[in-house]
Amino acid sequence: MSPRFLSYGRHSITEDDIQVVIDTLKSDFLTQGPAIPRFEEDFRALTGARHAVACSNGTAALHLAALATKINPGDRALVAPLTFVASANCIRYAGGEVAFADIDGETITMSPDAAEAALKKASDEGRPFRAIVTVDLAGHPCDMESFARLKKIYDLIWIHDACHSLGGSWTDSSGKVWRVGEYPEPDAVAWSFHPVKHITTGEGGMITTFSDQIADRLRLLRTHGIRKEPVAFISRDEAFDENGKPNPWYYEMQELGFNYRLTDIQAALGSSQLKRLEPGISRRREIVECYRAGFAGLKGMSMPSVKSGFGHAFHLAIVRIDFEAIGRSRAWVMNRLRERGIGTQVHYIPVPMMPYHAGSTQMSELPETLAYYRQTLSLPCYPDLRDEDVERVVYAVREVLS
Repeated sequence: MSPRFLSYGRHSITEDDIQVVIDTLKSDFLTQGPAIPRFEEDFRALTGARHAVACSNGTAALHLAALATKINPGDRALVAPLTFVASANCIRYAGGEVAFADIDGETITMSPDAAEAALKKASDEGRPFRAIVTVDLAGHPCDMESFARLKKIYDLIWIHDACHSLGGSWTDSSGKVWRVGEYPEPDAVAWSFHPVKHITTGEGGMITTFSDQIADRLRLLRTHGIRKEPVAFISRDEAFDENGKPNPWYYEMQELGFNYRLTDIQAALGSSQLKRLEPGISRRREIVECYRAGFAGLKGMSMPSVKSGFGHAFHLAIVRIDFEAIGRSRAWVMNRLRERGIGTQVHYIPVPMMPYHAGSTQMSELPETLAYYRQTLSLPCYPDLRDEDVERVVYAVREVLS
């Protein structure tokens, strides 16, 4: 009997998770009920944000963030190049234009120096950027203080994609430790609950913010642009009776919105999953350290370091392999590992290499991004991965690369 296949990522579901879903299915609300604000409050408290607004997925979170922060047609945004395409597409959904700045080779997140050079050049040319989209790739937080400084200098809207870094942290120049999501400088922070993320709701997302106005707009836009609060009604003659009482059937669509709601079923699962976030991250960290020890001395392979002062959330276990030095292609290595029951993936193909985004930024302007992309490979990393599974991965990788 062949050993089970180990994918690069996998959801973790317990009996408690299953029970809360069953309980919700038996309740009076499957959607637009009490489980949603409960999940939002659980998430808000965990991240330390002022507001948390649930939505249908991480891409919806980014789209809503772009709209709620008032990215307008023609606005230019500087985006991290190593990310899933949604981080850039959210700007395009709002009618904006995107360009990309190179990564920091140590953190694999956008380089503040590269970003500053791009921002200055654009400003000098009279085509300033209106926004910046940073991404915590694989779970390593960005240099948040540096981007806060750039936000202030260049008067930027700042959308932060934290879909990989729930539970991560970083230390500022004064020694204060911040949870990812707790720092008030980004205008909006987007999160994802896809099955391979730290917690899952099947599909799902969240936006956190410290702005009351942005939070209000997020809630409006996720439900068709409809308001049901009498105090906010515009068409008062239709909304109220002759005694000034609100008509019980009345609601108003005040602008074009979307159906980006999360269901109560998903929200209940999310609240249950949040209870296991910390042990889940601890297990991911153990797995990465096992890989680090197991691959020590292996020719042509290295593992990205964690920069001092940063608390990595270890969404992904990334290795860098110099395929040219070992005389093997990445496809060959991935296929040989798959034959041994080991699933791998590449995170990510740089967004400016996508045909849709061709011409936004030349890859020759992103040397660190290109070098990383040519060598990266993600190995299995999720809380339910057993010690013997990790040993299998180490043995298989060493065998294939030897």
